[in-house]
Formats: sequence, structure tokens, C-alpha cells
Amino acid sequence: MRYLVCTALLALLAVTGCDRGTGASSASSGSAASAPLTITTTVIPDFTVPGVPGSTMPSYTATISATGGTGSYSWSIVAGALPAGLSIAPTGTPDTTITGTMTSPVTTSFTVQVTDSAAATATRAYTLVVTYAPTPPPGSTTPVYFGQPLAGRMLFICDMSAATAGQPLANLQTELTAALNSLTGSEQFDILVYNEAISGFVSALWGTPQQATTSNVTAAVNWVNGPSFTAAGGVDYACYTALQTSFTSYTSIDTAFLYTWSTPGDGSAILADYPNWATSDPNRQLTVICKGGSAQTFAQQLAALAGGTYVP
Repeated sequence: MRYLVCTALLALLAVTGCDRGTGASSASSGSAASAPLTITTTVIPDFTVPGVPGSTMPSYTATISATGGTGSYSWSIVAGALPAGLSIAPTGTPDTTITGTMTSPVTTSFTVQVTDSAAATATRAYTLVVTYAPTPPPGSTTPVYFGQPLAGRMLFICDMSAATAGQPLANLQTELTAALNSLTGSEQFDILVYNEAISGFVSALWGTPQQATTSNVTAAVNWVNGPSFTAAGGVDYACYTALQTSFTSYTSIDTAFLYTWSTPGDGSAILADYPNWATSDPNRQLTVICKGGSAQTFAQQLAALAGGTYVP
């Protein structure tokens, strides 16, 4: 009898042990929840504008990655804006890229959003920092602007009409930034910009030449690469006003550099009146830099009339 009871107890224990083993196996087979959708890239690369005049603007690339979520990802900018010339790839798992060639390189902030197949989203804010490469050390090269030497009291007159928008404006900003950074404290300079969208057609950095001190050069570089250098409006009549202002508001200028892209609608009036203006500052040299094909004839005529230099 005792043998039968022990046998029954052993059988019951064996059955209980099997049930516990089956329960543990069932729990481990359950699926885990997906990880939260997260953008893992915390910073993007800076961009350096070449400091050597005439350099080609390099392209820019930044990779942004995400993890978690469900399925494939789509990407967008939900706050701020990318610098002109850059775009973000709308799809990519786990990465997207921001690529392109900046037409107006300036430090810019924006927010990127990633969305997964289940409509979950994640965002992260970025700042694309733009800096400017230093020009060669003083003494290694002569300071130049579009290949023209810089010295004395200078006035930079810049066409900001809509025709310069895009790469022409970026090239101008690169050239002028490099020229300014190459100046020494012995030079003096000011900058005028003109287009028909500006009140009075002309805007000046200071209104009178300033010494090329480190602080003044820094202020000028920031101005050249800021909102004041926004291509807009037309060039008609604005160029006339800019050249006229360069004589009525400035004296004893050694060289005035006129950067032009479009032929002024009042070009004939400029050619007629320039000799009269020039009598107020007879020692001034005029360098006409023409980067727009349609304005070459006017630029050549003005440079010849002024006894100056034409730069194609």
C-alpha cells in the first residue's frame, strides 16, 4: 500500500514540473514593443567659405540618422528653413542627407522631423554654422578684389538687383569677404549696395570710410553676409543714384569698385553725368567689374569714360 501511495505522489510531482516548464516557454515567446522613434544625430557639420578670391563654392553634405519606430522613415523641415541651395532627402531609413551648394552661405537654424510608417514623429533642432576661411597672411600676396589691388581709401559699390540672386551673389560675397579680410589697418573703406527695393535706392555700411581695424572688418564681413546683401528689385535708376551718391557723400576716394550685373536702364544718363560728378573728386580711380554678360558694353564704356579699369 505504501508503495502505491509513493508511486502516485511521484507521478503528481512529475506532472507539476512539466506544467511549470511549459508556462516559462510560453512567456518568452511574447513579442517586445518597438523602441521609441528618435533622431540620434546631435550636430551637423559646419561649412567654411573659401577665403581665396575666385574659389568655387564647395558643396555641402550632412547625414542625419534615426532609430526606433516602425517601418520606413520620411523626413522634412518643420521649423526654420535650409540655406538657399540645400535640400533634404524626403525618404531614407535609417538616414537622410542634406545636400547641395549654398548660394548665400549664412549661419542658419532649422528643425528636422522624422516620421515612421505608424505616423510616429521625432524632431531635433540644428544650426548650420558658416565661417569664412582666412586669406593668405599679409605679405604673402597683395590684397585684391576680383584680381585688382587694394590700397588707400576704397569704396565698394555693389549691384544688389534681383539679377544677382543665387550663385552670382554668393561669388560676390566670397570675393568681398576675402578682400576685406586681407586689408590692414592702414586702409580705409566703406560699402554701398543698390537696387530699386532699397528706400532711396542705396544703402551704406557706414556712410563714410572707416579704418580697416579688426573690429571694423568683422562688422563689414557680417554685413556683407547678412540681410543687407539680399538680391531684390531692379537696377534701373538705382545704379545712377549709387554712383551719384558715391560723389556727393564721399570725398578723397582712391579707388571706387563698381560691381555690376545688369545694364542700368539709365545707363545713358550715367555716361552723360559721370564726368560732371568726377570733378568733385578728380583723383578717384574707377574699376568697373562686370560679371553679367548683358552689362558688358555699358561697363566698358563707363570704365573708358572714367579713365579707369574694366574687369570682365
